[in-house]
Amino acid sequence: MNFSDIIGQSSVVNRLKQIIESKRIGHAYLLVGPEGIGKKTLANIFARGIMCTSHGQRPCDVCRSCRQFNSGNHPDVYRVQKGDKSSIGVEQIRDLLDDIHLKPYESSRKVYIIEDAHAMTAQAQNAFLKTLEEPPFFATIILLAERANELLPTILSRCQVFRMQRLTREEVCTIIVKNLGIPKEKAMLFAGLSDGIPGKGLQLAGSQEFHQMRNDVFKFLEGIFDYSDIEKMAQWELFNQYKDRIDEILDMLVIWFRDVLAYKETGDFGLVINIDKLPMIEKQASLFTLSRIRSIIESIERTRRMLKGNVNFQLAIENLLLNI
Repeated sequence: MNFSDIIGQSSVVNRLKQIIESKRIGHAYLLVGPEGIGKKTLANIFARGIMCTSHGQRPCDVCRSCRQFNSGNHPDVYRVQKGDKSSIGVEQIRDLLDDIHLKPYESSRKVYIIEDAHAMTAQAQNAFLKTLEEPPFFATIILLAERANELLPTILSRCQVFRMQRLTREEVCTIIVKNLGIPKEKAMLFAGLSDGIPGKGLQLAGSQEFHQMRNDVFKFLEGIFDYSDIEKMAQWELFNQYKDRIDEILDMLVIWFRDVLAYKETGDFGLVINIDKLPMIEKQASLFTLSRIRSIIESIERTRRMLKGNVNFQLAIENLLLNI
């Protein structure tokens, strides 16, 4: 994969390409953006370009350095990953610091990629500071973080910061079609659910568990006008079945009622995310009032806040069901 394969992020891509072309490589870069936005993909292309030995386009994917990088066996590339741990500890950073003062084995440069840099403990970040300020001339450090505010200001001040933006629905759709080969109409649904994050769109489109969960939620939504209050409360079992993914369930409900609200207000299906459920949206839009739909959305968000406050799960869900 090369810069030309990146969809969206044109501002960041152009700046990184200019850095490579100018051969004025800095010592530290920080890519910031939510999980799944493409930080790792872009960092890998940038790192490969830095180390590429081609006299033409870089990275070239042909030279020995590019081939070694793509195989995961480049001796002058060092990665720090959180893995199964909740944080990146000081020992991992000390191991990096022991390596960074050794000269490159094959290339003219060494590249250090720290994934989940926001997960570095305060001790790890402090241990990293002096080297980040004055690394060896041959070393380039690339940090990837979901949230810049979890890094020390002194870390941020030592890096060139690139903030990656959420993509448009059409851009995410293109990525899903390209990677999964599913029809555009179907890909557009998952692009709408992705919140502009291509990794999320790909994950949802390829997840059978998500498909089943969504089918169960819409079976519930189709019957909401036929349930008595007692039958409504019995539906809490559906939410209990997916208790460990309750945020996703609530997201589905919010998106659904926002679709109904948008169509009722505008009559425009172009604003709808759940594009495979247009007849159902049209029907419910005719049965709900605008104030009622807004009230339901607020009830869902209130339930989300309550659950984060560790209230009784069953009681919170039953109250929500009665409100719907």
